[in-house]
Amino acid sequence: MNLTHENNLIREINNLSASGKIQNSVGLTAQDAKSGIEKLVQIIRQRFNAVQFYFSAIQNLDINFYFGIQAISSTELKLEWSSASKSFINFTDSDFDVQISLLNSGMLVENSALIIFIVLQSFFSNLISLEDCIAKIINIAYDLIPSEDRPSYIRRALDNRMSTSALTLHLRTFHAIGQDGKPDKTGSTFNIAKTIRNQLMHDDIDGVMVSSSPISLSGFPTASKLHFRDSFFPPNTDSANTEMVTFCQNAYDETVNFVNECYRLIYADLQQSGVLPI
Repeated sequence: MNLTHENNLIREINNLSASGKIQNSVGLTAQDAKSGIEKLVQIIRQRFNAVQFYFSAIQNLDINFYFGIQAISSTELKLEWSSASKSFINFTDSDFDVQISLLNSGMLVENSALIIFIVLQSFFSNLISLEDCIAKIINIAYDLIPSEDRPSYIRRALDNRMSTSALTLHLRTFHAIGQDGKPDKTGSTFNIAKTIRNQLMHDDIDGVMVSSSPISLSGFPTASKLHFRDSFFPPNTDSANTEMVTFCQNAYDETVNFVNECYRLIYADLQQSGVLPI
């Protein structure tokens, strides 16, 4: 991932620490604030690495095989796969090789759907968890952690005054807040990704995915692609943008850009204020 402003943020935190410009806040000591941000930045990088891993698995799913085994009867499956395994996922990373084969002909249909479910669930869960990490960094950097002394301070501040800062505007754009002040579920790629993640937690893969074409007489679809269901998207969304690999790529790219811009904006505020918390 291309987090060009990550090092700038960490360097500024270290500079402020070295010059004694990190102060105790209501919720944290100066040392806890410094180490907390550093650890969260590391967690974000780990989450992105996990997202990259599962996206590689998504890109390398043998969708033809998935559609094919759904169209073949159990008897035909036993005859065709009794003496051969089939790699359902096979890809090589710079650090490791990944291969998942389906060996049991009697469980091919169920297991292939299970693998797609696990890969997508893991991809979206790690992607969405990045939001929590960014929120925690913002809470530390801007002294927004509630405490017994000010349990409703943040709520009162947000109710009484809508911030016009660049960071707030960036957050609202990324999350697509509607006119009522609530997240618009279909208003941004990230909101759609969060809705898909939530659906995966409560439904099986068939409740989330649909094939792009019916099964042909040959037993294989004319176009071997999986799409997320239209219900996740605004009306008249181009079908190309609902395709599994395309949507996951867009969700990943937009989240990288979002996190990187958050780093840049927090870094700029730290430089301007010269103190942490800002």
